[in-house]
Amino acid sequence: MSDSEQLPEILKVIDILDGLEALIENAPNEDVEDILEEAWLHISDTFPEDFKAATQHDAGAEGLRRYLKVKAFFGNPSERSISAAELEEYYRSYTAAEEDEDEESTDFFFPEEPQ
Repeated sequence: MSDSEQLPEILKVIDILDGLEALIENAPNEDVEDILEEAWLHISDTFPEDFKAATQHDAGAEGLRRYLKVKAFFGNPSERSISAAELEEYYRSYTAAEEDEDEESTDFFFPEEPQ
């Protein structure tokens, strides 16, 4: 399946993840939060491998959308535009995740497989 064929499906999945993030933030207790986080993991696992790898440092719905914009731009810059501010925000979110170990890790969203 080509990137252009996958894009509508990926956007729908990101919308679902966005809704789950809101539910996780408002979970009434840890048990419900754990269930919602597990759902988040299962749903995010439907992304193509290259997409999961590229968004590992910024795995929230906003970061996923940001990555799609950047990917579309670099895939066809003559047809897709992106502002310097959007590119800078993408770069900042990517480097901030690498530099700031005190922030909440995205490792939850991308657990390492047992070997």
